Parts: sequence; structure tokens; C-alpha cells
Amino acid sequence: MFDPETLHFNILDLLSAPRRAFKGKKIWAQLMGLVAGYAVYFLLTYTALWLDGTALSAAWERFGIYPFFNLYGGWLGSTLAWGVYVLGAVLWLLIAMLSATAVARITYKELKGELFYSFRDGLAYTRNHWRAVVFSPVALVLLLLFIMLMAGVMALIGRLPVLGEVIFVGLYPLYFAGAIFVLYSVVVLAVMLLYLPAIVALWEEDSMGSTFQAYSITWNQTWRTVVYSTLIGLLAIVSAALYGWAITAGYHFINWVFGAPWLMGDKLAPLIAKAESIVFSGYSSFFAYIPGQLAPASPLTSGVELATLSGWQSLIGSLLAVVLVFIYGSVFAYGLSVISVGQTLSFLSFKYRIDDDNLLERRDEEDLAAEAEDGELASKLEDGNDVTAAADDPPASDD
Repeated sequence: MFDPETLHFNILDLLSAPRRAFKGKKIWAQLMGLVAGYAVYFLLTYTALWLDGTALSAAWERFGIYPFFNLYGGWLGSTLAWGVYVLGAVLWLLIAMLSATAVARITYKELKGELFYSFRDGLAYTRNHWRAVVFSPVALVLLLLFIMLMAGVMALIGRLPVLGEVIFVGLYPLYFAGAIFVLYSVVVLAVMLLYLPAIVALWEEDSMGSTFQAYSITWNQTWRTVVYSTLIGLLAIVSAALYGWAITAGYHFINWVFGAPWLMGDKLAPLIAKAESIVFSGYSSFFAYIPGQLAPASPLTSGVELATLSGWQSLIGSLLAVVLVFIYGSVFAYGLSVISVGQTLSFLSFKYRIDDDNLLERRDEEDLAAEAEDGELASKLEDGNDVTAAADDPPASDD
């Protein structure tokens, strides 16, 4: 057995989230979810543009690799196109939540003392529990839609002459209670989206149990949920900004060294220019609110005309753009990792305060499986020793 860490089970634990999140396997897990989800979102968004009658070449010219829409701007005209676009955004969110579940599981096992719990282990756990992550919010949304549908039916009954008014007044307390429940459940849905990865990773719940935990947290730890979530968000923003500044410094340092006249010199500028034209196209709108601007254009690219680049330079520059996507994507992945770790620490605190239950001392399903395997191995060894001992015994005499 491993020795679990000693926590305060209060807000002080959250201050360690940036440090605990700054590990390669956690950033990588979050980055894989971010990239995979964005790839789905990207394809469905361009599909939506195509369904809306926009030529893909014109869409690429306008949006590049950042096809984000102003939902209130009406950039998409048809309902089908909007449906495809919203589906892509929802799938991106769900995939990001699955990667957050892996990070939460890795953090939980580390807190229990299993420091070598790997990215693959976290991914395998998430693969076995993905239904709870996906269907818990879906089930709650369907419940809310059903209640609103029933409210619509009762409103239609209220249109009946004379009897409609009587039914409305008689059932008004029930309507009022239902309205309060719907509003409260909307808040619960927001809490669920924030803490569901930690709930599934630590409490190993199914969809129904995860929904119950979300209601329990919202009801019993309301103010802590607000305060903890706010602090986690601030820590994620500050940590990601500092990491982003370090990434940018490294980016410019490499360009300065390799762009020296006695090294790569003029060979580097076209490659950097091509990569920046892909990765940072639309940069002013996408990164406008990031403190300090994550990646200002390199001085090497001034005066480079992309139209004059050879096919080879364009190819190498495009490959460099892929590398830059992963490097700068790790900035956002680190911020999300801080959130996932903070959610894990928060849920540990919530369960300790609600049920006086230290989850770090609880044997989880993987602990039980390991104990069962050890028991089977010990039994086989014992059986083998018995067989060996029987073979070594001399045969019994007939006398």
C-alpha cells in the first residue's frame, strides 16, 4: 500500500494546483483532449459553413484554423448549419471533459501515493467510465427539457375556457415548485460541468450517482463551490499566462539564435513567416485578451512575401506550423490541467466536509483489483508449493 498525502481539505490545498498540474503526463493528457476535440469541432464547423453555402476556400481565407463564430452575429443562416456547428462545440466540450477525467484520476492516484500512475493508466480508466462523463449532463438536460415540455402542456390546458383558469390556480404551487427546481437544476448543471470529471475520477460513479453528487455539492457546499471555482479560474489564468510568456521567450530565443547570419540566416525567415501565417492568422482577434499577447510576430518575418516562397519552403513552414500548434496548445492545456487538478482537490474537500470521508484512505476499484490479483497469485504459489512438497515425499511402503 502507498502512503497518501496529508491535505488541509480547505482552500489552502488549491494553492498547490499550479505546481501539481505542471507535469508532462497531465499537460499531455489535456493537450490530446484539446487537439482531438478541436479537430472534431474544426471539421464540423467547416461542414456547417459549406452547408450554409460558403465556399471552403473563402472560409479558409476568412477564418484559417480559428473558425469561431459570434453566436449572436448570425454568421450562419440555416438552422441545419447552426445545428452542425453547435454539435461540434458540444463534442469538443465532452472530449475535453474526458481528458480532464484522466488528469483528475492521475492526480487522485498521486495524492494517494502512486506517483508512477501513468498517462496510459488514466486513459484506460477514462475509457472504462466515459459513459458517466458523457451521459450525466445529457440526462440532466433531457430531464429539464421534459419538465419544460410538461409545463408547456399544462399551459395549453390553461387555455381551456373557465376550467383552464381553475386548473392554473389550483396547481400554481406545483408550478412554482417546478420553476424553482428547474432554475436550481440549471445551476446544478453548471456545477456538474465543472466538477463531473473529478466526481467520476474519484468517486467512480455512474450517471445517476454523478448527478446526485452534483446536487449534493451544490446544496451543501454552495459558497465553497463559488469561491473555490473562482480561485481555480484565477490560478489557471495566471499560471497559463506565465507559462505562455516563457513559451514566447523560448520561441523568440530560438529564432534569434538560428536566424543569426553565420547560422541559418536568411533560410529561417521564410519558414517562420509561413508557420506564423498559419498559426497566428486571425491572431489579433483570437489572442486579443491574453495578457501580454502570447506570440507576437517574429522580427525575422518582416519583409517576407509569402507569394515568393518555393514549394519546399511552404511545406517545411507548414510542418513547423504543426509543431507550433502543439507548443502553444500546451499553454491552454496547462491552464486546463490547473483547473482539473483544482477540481480534484475541491471534490476531496467537499466529500470530507459533507460526509467526513477522506477519499485518499478509501480503496478504489483499481486497489481492489490489485489486491485480488495478489491474492490469486499467492493462492497459485501456495498450490504450487503443495504440489512440489507432495512430489518430494517418498512413496508409501506396502509393508
